Amino acid sequence: MTEAPDHRDFEAPAPSRLGIALLAGGASLLLLTGLLLWWREGDRLFTDGLIAAIVACF
Repeated sequence: MTEAPDHRDFEAPAPSRLGIALLAGGASLLLLTGLLLWWREGDRLFTDGLIAAIVACF
């Protein structure tokens, strides 16, 4: 009878640098987009968006 391989012996592969770079780039682009919208639209964008988000929850 053969024993089943023990999965605890295997290490999880390290995340790829490309994946991490893509995630960091996407987060940076979202932040820059938000800053650009804030610069162009100002407080009105924040208050309207906040009100719409609260209404969407209910």
